Amino acid sequence: MSIDETAVHAPPHGRTRRRLPRALLAVAMTLGIVGVTAGTASAVQSCTGARDSNVCLRIEGVGNGQYAVHVGIDYHISRADAQEYIDDFGDPFTVWIRGYDNGPNEFLFALPMTAIGASDEAGLAADFDLTVPGGWLNEDNGTDEIVAVLTLTDTDTNTVTRTFNSPVITGNWP
Repeated sequence: MSIDETAVHAPPHGRTRRRLPRALLAVAMTLGIVGVTAGTASAVQSCTGARDSNVCLRIEGVGNGQYAVHVGIDYHISRADAQEYIDDFGDPFTVWIRGYDNGPNEFLFALPMTAIGASDEAGLAADFDLTVPGGWLNEDNGTDEIVAVLTLTDTDTNTVTRTFNSPVITGNWP
């Protein structure tokens, strides 16, 4: 009888007994954490997909009655024109979150710009983000209709050059 030296050495039986409960505990803890956080987060996103510009609005529950609101835009212009907007003094975009009913009190809040860039692929691209309490999204009794309105301004001349609207997102925010 010969000994096969390529055979795998099995650990002592006692060590396996100690490792198995630890492994099961780690799996259970991971599933518990995922289960707890999955119930608090919900997200809705909608984009225009237009050829000359793409505007996206996303509202995502982050827990404790708070919602992360994100707006992104790719305005398909030349890189040189995009860079001109960026190089001017001040932010070229102003972003308001509004109720879609277009009443006089429908301006809910403004979003700060968190990123801006110019590229050959996207043209002028920018992101806007803010975490807000759900009450800020509650624009009327019943189902709320939310839209982002972006205004692009040539800050050299203080002239609004274009206005963009996101698709409407509906929901019931507290």
